[in-house]
Amino acid sequence: MYSGTICFDTSSVLAVRRSNQDVFFDRSAPDPIRGPGQALIGVSHVLLARADAAVCRGEIDHEGVVGHQFVGVVEACDDEKWVGKRVVGNINIADPSSPLARRGLGNHDPRREVLGLRGRDGCLAERVVLETRNLVEAPEGVGDEQAVFSWAVGCAVHAGQVVHIEGKPYVTVLGEGLAGLLCAQVMTGLNASVRLLGTRPRRLELCAKWGVRHRHLDEVGRRQDQDVVIDTTGDPRLLREALDMVRPLGTIVLCGAALPLGGEPTPIDLSPVAARELRLVGSRCGNISEGLAAIGSGRIDLSGLVTKRFRFEDAIAALRATQDADQIGVLVTMGA
Repeated sequence: MYSGTICFDTSSVLAVRRSNQDVFFDRSAPDPIRGPGQALIGVSHVLLARADAAVCRGEIDHEGVVGHQFVGVVEACDDEKWVGKRVVGNINIADPSSPLARRGLGNHDPRREVLGLRGRDGCLAERVVLETRNLVEAPEGVGDEQAVFSWAVGCAVHAGQVVHIEGKPYVTVLGEGLAGLLCAQVMTGLNASVRLLGTRPRRLELCAKWGVRHRHLDEVGRRQDQDVVIDTTGDPRLLREALDMVRPLGTIVLCGAALPLGGEPTPIDLSPVAARELRLVGSRCGNISEGLAAIGSGRIDLSGLVTKRFRFEDAIAALRATQDADQIGVLVTMGA
């Protein structure tokens, strides 16, 4: 696994850490010192997501500071142009000399580190270190509580890019979590006829103000008439639902990494993929710059997506809230 150079001094910061299967508030975490090509960032906001909850439950094997979606201000950097800039960051940290990174595929480098998720301390701390090549400046017209969504929005934009939209195709989005709600907005903006299927009525109500059709998953037929089905749940069992909905020569997009469900694996009959000549494609990461651009353009409505707010001193409670299925986005505000 790639490891950038990070040194530490004897000063300390506040951080939320997972260690030995425990998640706790570390009041004497070492203050990270930037190495060559890195920036020291004072964190202002952190958006907690399903992956952070999975770290806390031990479903993602990460030890260290948690948190991967942030907005903050660069405090120190060798390249002075970054100092004082408000930034967000690509969470995938790959060796730029690796074969995949040289081909523009660093997000898929198996040896990469992932901020707060694999091999690199995350951002649920007063300060974080990240490579300057991973940083994107947040424009003045995008506030902190918008910019912190830039990674999630970038992933939704990427999901729309892996399918070819012509005419006004019928698109079904499975899942009413943050990824599903964002994907529904993105696909609607691409001139698709979109419906979002889920099981939580309050989540589905958000779709009404966006002009996105929405139904309970159990209320729709499986008529194999959809051009595209995007599964944002990470639940392999929903692939069977997608197979029953998509038309011959249609496309199924698996959006995001599947998280462990526990219990025995569920067998899935993939014979329809061959019989109906379906395209089965994956979509995991996106481009954080494209996420910021989509937010700044006004095409994405983020109102209502933050369902809980916490101060940094209550970060442990915030992580607990992230594991509550009723929450969409849990926002932690650092400082006063």
